[in-house]
Amino acid sequence: MANTMTEEIVKQKGLLRRGVENAEMLITRKESDNLLTFPASSEEPVDRWYGIEVLSHEPGAVKLKRAQAGAMPLLFNHNIDDPIGIITGARVEKNRLMVDAKLFSTDRANEVKAMIDGGLRNVSLAYRVTVIEENTKTETYTVTDWEPYEVSIVTVPADPTVGIGRNESEYEVRMFRSENPALRATFKEDSMTDEEKAAAAAKESANQTIITQSEIDGQRQRSGMEVESTRKRAIENFAKANRIADSVRDAWIEQGYSLEAVSKDLLNILEERGKTNPQPVSRLGLSPSETDRFSMSRAIRACADKSWQKTAPFELEVTKAVAQKLGKVVDDTRFCVPFEVMERKYNSLDMDQARQLLGLGRRDLTVATAGAGGFLVATDNVGFIDMLRNRSVAFRMGARRLSGLQGNVTIPRQSAAATAVWLANEAATATESQQTFVQVALSPKNVAAYTELSRQLLLQSSPGAEGIVTGDLAQVVATAADLAVLNGSGASGQPTGIINTAGIGAVTGTALAYAGILEFQTDVAASNVQPAAGGYVTTPAVAALMMQRVKFTSTASPLWEGNVWDGTMSGFQAMSSNQVPAANMLFGDWSEAIVAEWGVLEIEVNPYANFQAGIIGIRAIYSLDVGVKRPFAFSLATTIT
Repeated sequence: MANTMTEEIVKQKGLLRRGVENAEMLITRKESDNLLTFPASSEEPVDRWYGIEVLSHEPGAVKLKRAQAGAMPLLFNHNIDDPIGIITGARVEKNRLMVDAKLFSTDRANEVKAMIDGGLRNVSLAYRVTVIEENTKTETYTVTDWEPYEVSIVTVPADPTVGIGRNESEYEVRMFRSENPALRATFKEDSMTDEEKAAAAAKESANQTIITQSEIDGQRQRSGMEVESTRKRAIENFAKANRIADSVRDAWIEQGYSLEAVSKDLLNILEERGKTNPQPVSRLGLSPSETDRFSMSRAIRACADKSWQKTAPFELEVTKAVAQKLGKVVDDTRFCVPFEVMERKYNSLDMDQARQLLGLGRRDLTVATAGAGGFLVATDNVGFIDMLRNRSVAFRMGARRLSGLQGNVTIPRQSAAATAVWLANEAATATESQQTFVQVALSPKNVAAYTELSRQLLLQSSPGAEGIVTGDLAQVVATAADLAVLNGSGASGQPTGIINTAGIGAVTGTALAYAGILEFQTDVAASNVQPAAGGYVTTPAVAALMMQRVKFTSTASPLWEGNVWDGTMSGFQAMSSNQVPAANMLFGDWSEAIVAEWGVLEIEVNPYANFQAGIIGIRAIYSLDVGVKRPFAFSLATTIT
């Protein structure tokens, strides 16, 4: 090896990638084959974390064994689970790597082929670097030994600073340093004079001193690299788990988002997705008229009488469609409610429908006379989901809803930071430390609510019957859901509620006074939390105590201002509920509480709940989960007297 250069072994993980925008893509067809020929890489300089990188396409620089052996896939957006073809040939032409690819005969490949025909020409290459030559004068790095691993058709050209395909294996990158790469070629030929060799030896000695000093910097840099690598992998994993778009994931990585910032964005995306997602698991694409046509009371009656074909043929058809998407088996005593019906608003019925339901034929109905139609006007009832949410103390306090979910959800949180160390001198090294990451994992927990209705109510097909049935179901489910958010045990199928979440703060003292109310806030503030949706929740009994106690003696300054149900305390909203355990008060940032809803309501009917009285039992099952993103955002007092 040339004696004017020092070799440094640098540990790297995974693959790098770089993109080619609007590649010149030749599309040919031979019988049923779809063949593509296009450039996958060039010598275009790319800005890496360590400097300007150039991929050499000189003879011997590119290892093509994998590509020429047919072991290199053609992917879409670098997704290893989305192969669309195979690379059948590769060669270097005019300082570019040209590849031949054959598209698979699959629907997915044909879909991508249609995108290519429509003008999609962006290509991205994943490759592994083995040897890099550094020019210390120009601060450029020429990769002289590298191997392509896969080629992708991409919607957005790859960010060249982002690694992909990361795994646990490590490989060595050999970096050579020299001020002039041309000198290295001369050394290889060993044609220097004695004077030149002596000068080169002296230069090497000086260079060795520089490298020794730079090794200190390199150690710090590698420590930073490991932290950065951990951050990137965590973001990639969370994006994949929550089906986040690649463009969003890459923006998080490129812009240096912390896990805390990613968590905030992720929650916003999932929350907005729940509002606008057109395809939650139980959505069937029903038209507005079909949604209005679905009757829960008619379906319950069909379950009770086992008369689906006669009483509720449309509801049976809809139930079968939902059950098929859920992989469930439908029997005569249960049915599934589609998402559109759960969103449905129970507003005023038009006159023709009212006449039909009431059996009044074409007789005129008037708003002025209650008995002749006035009862049917301006009765604006919310849908099932809204009723569930609006009746919940937790939601009114600001708990966040993630609706319309299909798979499990994971939300990241950084639980510990790296340690900053002051360096005594320029040769001192920083002590290695690592951030610690945890995740809030949400998966469906099923809550079953039970209520009873009379058979006579179901037989009387009045406009209000549907609202009564929906209201009863929503009330019992909402009660259970709200209790789970506040005080779920985390056992026997229950979610873990805020009160039972490990890591929340505590306020001591039984005779709670003004200092205790402020302690809730200072407890949370000590963990650097500034509540975005702060508030107190307690029982009506404790609320009454707070209304009787004052901030300052001999003044009209009650701790709790307002009524016993809703008020304010020390600048924050306050609310009481019998869902809170006796003598307890909970304060915190309620936006840190997350309620995930999978939006599938399944109803089963027992026609013999009270056979003699004709009472029908109804069990509703709903899927949700509760998670607390940052437990230290809450504080609890448990023995208030």
